[in-house]
Amino acid sequence: MARAFKSRGSSAFAQAHASALTGVASAAPFLGDAKFKHSFEVALSKLDPDPAQPRRFFDEDALNELTESLKLHGQLQPILVRPSDEDDERWVIVVGERRWRAASKLNWDKMLAIEFSGDRKSAMLVENLMRADLTPAEEAQGLQDLMTEQGWSQREAAANLGLSQARISRAIRILSLPAPFLAEAAAAGVTSNVLVGIAREEDPDRKQSLMARAVAGNLTVAQVNEVRSKDQSDRLAGAPGDTNTTVRLAKGRDLSVVKRAMTALLANKKQGTGLTAEGRKLLQDLRDVVDALLHD
Repeated sequence: MARAFKSRGSSAFAQAHASALTGVASAAPFLGDAKFKHSFEVALSKLDPDPAQPRRFFDEDALNELTESLKLHGQLQPILVRPSDEDDERWVIVVGERRWRAASKLNWDKMLAIEFSGDRKSAMLVENLMRADLTPAEEAQGLQDLMTEQGWSQREAAANLGLSQARISRAIRILSLPAPFLAEAAAAGVTSNVLVGIAREEDPDRKQSLMARAVAGNLTVAQVNEVRSKDQSDRLAGAPGDTNTTVRLAKGRDLSVVKRAMTALLANKKQGTGLTAEGRKLLQDLRDVVDALLHD
């Protein structure tokens, strides 16, 4: 019987900034000088959505929920706006288009707004990352878009967004999977950890099998790790029955090789010795084995 996936919680970025109550700019100081300006009332009829808004789809059910929340609790946070380039009397929404749409449903005349003069494209990307209904693929694409916009490496993105570099690397890896599969996986509620495990599978046939099982709801993180751990052990260790140190390590019998490898790698780093392509690939394979063991 197909396994029912749990409903998605907040994205990793939203969880990291859950206490940011004063707006997007406070959650991401790299956005510029839009912090702590006074709010003002703006007529809904004077507001326009930004044509550069990266978000193209607005879930109607989620919008109805937001509308009900505005009706019950009012507007808890101002939207961010910028002056229109075409009309001095109009404003363009930088952050808060969903709230504007919800307020329009309620036939409100005005909303609270704050003028934003920072990096508006990045602000819109950050706002989308703050959404609670992000799929793993949407979060990954949002991170990738923001990194591209800011010219960040994964390490720089981690420092600016308050996430670990490993978390960002895992998210971005999801984007290597086919877009049609990611759409089906989103509808099926496939979790980020399952998607990352599938993305790390190099054998095309095995990857296709894992994708089919995931969409059908018949795949857990443990099952992905089991398939990949066996495959990785075989490739790193050689033929079945080989008793080299890597196999013994995978069974938890010998950790001395890890200590020696760590010492050698740190020494190479201090000396500025670069990795060969073969060496880099081997370390990536070893990292995948370690990840599988840690999540076992």
